[in-house]
Amino acid sequence: MTAEGHFVEGQLTGGNVHDVTVASGLFEDIVGCYALGDAGYDSDRYRRDLMSNNNIPVIPGRKNRKIPIDCDKKIYKLRSRIEMFFGKIKENRRLGMRYDKL
Repeated sequence: MTAEGHFVEGQLTGGNVHDVTVASGLFEDIVGCYALGDAGYDSDRYRRDLMSNNNIPVIPGRKNRKIPIDCDKKIYKLRSRIEMFFGKIKENRRLGMRYDKL
């Protein structure tokens, strides 16, 4: 997400696909940005991939990590905009899908 609140890139996956499996392809072309994600994206390999392109991972560490990882809470709060966007899509499914019963 940019400073103005615009989405840079996104990808939808099936419910049976883990998010981190497709995440590396999402940030290939993005350089020098903050990469926001929830604890499901917390893996050392994914963090290394992000940092190799000068991206800053803002991903909270999982509770079972041996070495805790700090993330910038102020930037992480911006992730709520993404959650609200998808919440609105789910609420207004009639507008997003544009289908009739017949």
